[in-house]
Amino acid sequence: MDERSIGENIRQIRLAAKASLTETAKRAGITKSTLSKIETGQISSPISTLLSIASALGAHLSDFVREETAEKKYVLTRKGEGPLVVRDGSRFGYAYEGLASNFPGRLVEPFLLTIQPGDKTGCFSHGGHEFVYMLSGHVEWSVGPDTFEMREGDFLYFDPSLTHKTRLIGKTPARFLCCFIEKR
Repeated sequence: MDERSIGENIRQIRLAAKASLTETAKRAGITKSTLSKIETGQISSPISTLLSIASALGAHLSDFVREETAEKKYVLTRKGEGPLVVRDGSRFGYAYEGLASNFPGRLVEPFLLTIQPGDKTGCFSHGGHEFVYMLSGHVEWSVGPDTFEMREGDFLYFDPSLTHKTRLIGKTPARFLCCFIEKR
C-alpha cells in the first residue's frame, strides 16, 4: 500500500462522515494544506499525524490501510461499536455513532445520535429527507414554524431543507436513530 492509497482511504472516510477538509484538519491539529497533501498522496505522514486524523474522524488507523477486496453487500454494526462521526451537530456537542459508515454507495446515512444535558440547541438545514425514531429521552423539535415534543417511541419524517432545531428537555440524555436520506 502506498501514500496515495492511504490518502484516498482517508478522503473516503472523511467524505462519508460529511466532514470538511478544514474541520477535519482543525480537529487533527494540522493545516488544511497538510491534510489535502496527505489525501492526494503528495506527502507521507508520521503515524502520530495519521492517529490524529483517525481520532478527528472517529476512525481507526487500520481503516486508512484497508484494501477493499470486494464490494460489501452488508455492514454489521454491533451495539456501541459504530465509529463516532463528525457531523454538523458535533459543534453543539451531539454525538453521532455511524451505523453503516463502511457500506459503499449508500443512499441512507443512519446514525445513533445522543444529546447530553448541557449540549447547546442545534439549528440545521440541509437537503434530502430525514427520519428520526426516538429511543429514549425527551426532545423539543422545531421544524419550520412548528414546535413539538418527542419521547421514546415517537417517529418523525420531514424535509430537512426547512430550518429545524433540537433542544433536550430535562436532565436525561436523549438517544435517537437519525437517518439522512439522499433525495433522488
